[in-house]
Amino acid sequence: MDSQKWVWIILFTCFYLKPAISNDLSTITWCTVSNAEQRKCNDFSRAVNRTASFKVTLSCQQAADKDKCMDLLDTGRADLLTLDPGEVYIAGRYNSLVPVMAEVYGSEETSGYYAVVVARESLNIRTLADLRDKKACFPGIGQMAGWVIPISVLIDKDIIEVIDCNNLIKTAASFFGPSCAPNSLIDKYNPTGDNPMHMCDLCAGDKSTRCSGSDPYANFDGAFNCFVNGGDIAFVKHTTVDEMTASESYRGPHKNQLKLICPTGFTSSVDSYKTCNWGYVPSHAVVTTSAAHPDQKFLYQRFLSQAASKFGARWNDGGGRRWQDNSNPDTIGSTFSLFTYNEKYEGRNLLFQDLTVNLVPLEESQQTFSGYLGSVEKTFQQKLQKCPIPSARLCVVSDQEMKKCQKMKTAFRARMLRPDLVCIKGFSQINCMQLIRENAADLVVLDAGDIYRAGQKYNLMPIVAEQYDLEEPAYYVIAVARQPDKDTDLLYLKGKRSCHTGIGMAAGWVIPMSFLLSSERMRSYGCDSAHAAAEFFQKSCVPGALSREYSVVGDTQYNTLCDLCHGSSSYFCSKSSHEPFFGHTGALRCLVEGGGEIAFVKHTTILENTAGKNQDWWSRPMMPDDFELLCRDGTRAPYDMHETCNLGKVASNAIVTDRMKPKEYINAYIDLFLYAQQYYGSKYSEEFTFKMFVSEDGFSDLIFQDATQQLKVVPESRRDYHEYLGRDFLQAMRIVDCTASSSYVTASIMNVAFLLLALIFCNQSIYR
Repeated sequence: MDSQKWVWIILFTCFYLKPAISNDLSTITWCTVSNAEQRKCNDFSRAVNRTASFKVTLSCQQAADKDKCMDLLDTGRADLLTLDPGEVYIAGRYNSLVPVMAEVYGSEETSGYYAVVVARESLNIRTLADLRDKKACFPGIGQMAGWVIPISVLIDKDIIEVIDCNNLIKTAASFFGPSCAPNSLIDKYNPTGDNPMHMCDLCAGDKSTRCSGSDPYANFDGAFNCFVNGGDIAFVKHTTVDEMTASESYRGPHKNQLKLICPTGFTSSVDSYKTCNWGYVPSHAVVTTSAAHPDQKFLYQRFLSQAASKFGARWNDGGGRRWQDNSNPDTIGSTFSLFTYNEKYEGRNLLFQDLTVNLVPLEESQQTFSGYLGSVEKTFQQKLQKCPIPSARLCVVSDQEMKKCQKMKTAFRARMLRPDLVCIKGFSQINCMQLIRENAADLVVLDAGDIYRAGQKYNLMPIVAEQYDLEEPAYYVIAVARQPDKDTDLLYLKGKRSCHTGIGMAAGWVIPMSFLLSSERMRSYGCDSAHAAAEFFQKSCVPGALSREYSVVGDTQYNTLCDLCHGSSSYFCSKSSHEPFFGHTGALRCLVEGGGEIAFVKHTTILENTAGKNQDWWSRPMMPDDFELLCRDGTRAPYDMHETCNLGKVASNAIVTDRMKPKEYINAYIDLFLYAQQYYGSKYSEEFTFKMFVSEDGFSDLIFQDATQQLKVVPESRRDYHEYLGRDFLQAMRIVDCTASSSYVTASIMNVAFLLLALIFCNQSIYR
């Protein structure tokens, strides 16, 4: 009986108390974006709170702009906000907000409006191309009628050339002259911080509001005022001209002195908006968080419907004239109007558009940005994603890198980053270089040693460099030994067991080998550095040492270069993440558990893999003090003295591409990764967020080095591999690999030959 009793109690709680809980919505918080909106919202709040029929109270939370409001709703610190349909798209895609109510306009009770372009009659416009360099006034970046539609049409018609696939503001700025485009400098639309300032030249705000969503020239009324006070054209809705020119305080050109610019390039009268418009826009919508329970959304809808009934106007011309007020016995309600323009607030279209006459609830199928916008999203939003560069094909060299690349591709697509990232699997770094030369791939991330080979033999160049913890994109090469092992130093390494990052790589091969060869600690075998290392060290792990690509043809005399490696099957001693001892972390692991006595790595490697930074079982007990640095003079130094105890400084890893690629392609590749790092460059973001500079558990340095803090553009003056790598590294390459100087020798011979031919030709010409 006791068990049955508890079953009935649980059922009673589920079916009877749940509605009571879900209906207990005591306070609704509205987010406002200006002082004027806050004043109107406070009046709205008082009207609601003093009307007995409302079961909730209303509070108002002011934010700097709608972008901040979206964040407040997304984090549960506010509940409701009215957005333009373009902003509904942004809020849904990036802030998980959903529309629940839509505005209805005018005596005809329409569910939207037309996007139009207004100009003075005197402006000479024959084609859309004549809009170039005109002073443009926009209501705000991202707004449907005033930004998305006109810019998408101009791009689709090839009037505006896409300059930056991921930044429409830069693209628009290349076409228009001085303008006012509110929000063009906020982080969301200016992630790299270099948007052209002339897109704010016409704006009128003070230092704190200029070119923001609170600028006096923001929104439709602001864009029209911008136009009246110096602009050539304004992107507004079809009712804006009548709303603004009907005001008693209006001092601009008469309506008859204005015209509409049609998307055909022709012009027409202001009243011809039905035939001379750029697109039809759904009405503005009230949004809330997608996390809200359906019962909660229903309560919001009921509240808003009740508010529209009590404080709205049945018909409204947007200019302050109302034909019929809804009956309202409350005295506060009789003086407060939810929709119509009121001069006391010193602003138009506050909380809702002034032309609004009612609010209608949206069906569940419409409560997503795509469900609400319907075909408008595909018609216009997708046109904005036009990119003349079809794809960026990134070449990777292991299954683990391919897996990360696919995740990166998905993450880039979620942020609509262009060009589309495509992942190509190569079987080695050199194979990736070949694929790029053959136009079967576009990009690969390479170590300095491989950048040399890529530039010398495949005509590739670095365009984006990794930056670690130094002020420049570079790192120190260090030699590391275990702290208790006092018998190992740089002056007496013969017969020692060595751990290297990989054959031909800067820190693990080129720099240490050049030091040992140039200081005559190691015998040279005719520039065959692999032979020299095999004779010098007792055993080693040099991933890739047995590969034919590095001129070492599987001779048994070189087998000792892989004796310490741990890879399995065909991946044994491979120059990829398939080999556990590959790379900087792999070389340190070789020192810890592979029997090595010295490891050659970059200066960040020790701290990356000790004191709990690396959770792999082999590194868990390791502390930084367990290692010491070996200095050039035979002494030792603590692990953090790399600035004074190192083998040299090397240019960091970099993304490389074909030198012959058109400039617009190279710029698109650069922009893709610079924008991507704004979203995915943090190592400390949420657990399920993709991280560009973090490798999956059990692996390290997949595609990018895990030590990377940011990516930096390689200046054009340094994109030649000689300039990027520097004189010291080039000298080290010549010591380690005799073929490294062949390009110079060949070039010198060619130069001498041309000079001799020129002298002979000149001599013959003189004596004729």
